[in-house]
Amino acid sequence: MTEVDPEQGDVLEPEEDPGLTRRRSEHGGMPLRPDDDALELAVERDRVAAGIADYAPDDVPPAADPPPDDAADVVDLAQRGLLGDTTAPPS
Repeated sequence: MTEVDPEQGDVLEPEEDPGLTRRRSEHGGMPLRPDDDALELAVERDRVAAGIADYAPDDVPPAADPPPDDAADVVDLAQRGLLGDTTAPPS
């Protein structure tokens, strides 16, 4: 609370606001160990925003839905492109 000094009259002392959080002793800048993957994604998105790149690869969803649970294994391999050339021979 405030104390009254007889020489100076009423002196107002600042009160601490309990609602404010205390800052840590560290600086408020970059974290000590930035996440490389998060930084890479941020750079890709910045390149898209600047018009340098068409899209950020991590923002693109997969091209196909996953096969149903009862599908044969060959369907999954074909969707992932692991069967090699599956085009029909020319007639």
